Amino acid sequence: MMDKHTMLQGSINGREAFMRRIANRLGRGEPLASAPQRDVRGVPEHYAVVKLGMSDNVQLFLESWSALKGQALVVKEAEAPQAIGAWLRQIAAEHGVTRIARWDHDGLEALGLDETLAAAGIETVPWREREDDPEGAARDAAASPGGPMWANRSPLLRMTERAQLGLVWPDCAIANTGTLALLARGGQGRSVSLVTDILFAVFRADQLVTRLGEAFELIRRRFPDAPSLPSSINFVTGPSRSADIENDLTIGVHGPGKVYAVIIE
Repeated sequence: MMDKHTMLQGSINGREAFMRRIANRLGRGEPLASAPQRDVRGVPEHYAVVKLGMSDNVQLFLESWSALKGQALVVKEAEAPQAIGAWLRQIAAEHGVTRIARWDHDGLEALGLDETLAAAGIETVPWREREDDPEGAARDAAASPGGPMWANRSPLLRMTERAQLGLVWPDCAIANTGTLALLARGGQGRSVSLVTDILFAVFRADQLVTRLGEAFELIRRRFPDAPSLPSSINFVTGPSRSADIENDLTIGVHGPGKVYAVIIE
């Protein structure tokens, strides 16, 4: 029997030829004998000095978001409640949405979307603690293979997981990648953006930053020490994509398969 401290030793075949092929493709005759000198750490200066205005960031985000197969709408602030409510009702009708989970966010509250959706027969579940949901618990217990174990889960989480669409207000959005930055904390549960089939985001144009590094700087300023950090920081770039099984691209396996964004100017 092999001693637990004994290590198997093997050999790497073809390493030199492999490295030589890489060097040749980089325009080098032979692989480097030592690591190249690294003169720049962090963001290169020529990249860091690029500062886009708000209108340019809006246009860049729209291009990036559309390239990812996301749909977007730009609305004026005065028209936002009516325009966003109408688009949500249209999307709900197209995809059979009967329940929407949303962040408990002041910006979303101000739009009055709960009332607009209720008039169309669509239930809204804000992310806030609630009393038990006995009707839903009994229905879930009967329908789920887990039986009573499912019914004993948090009423809020149980109701959110029965929603088809998640409605969020990102902390910021990144223009050059078409990315939403979602910081999970009180009232802003990550389940809203992860377990629903559809993600719908609303944010102001002045929340756009150009690069990912700017988003991290914003997070550092808002949460300067570790205890204050959100429970999770999620960067959502288009619909969920997975190709880890035989490189077969599948949409919507690990998150929403359809994404929408509204920018309020």
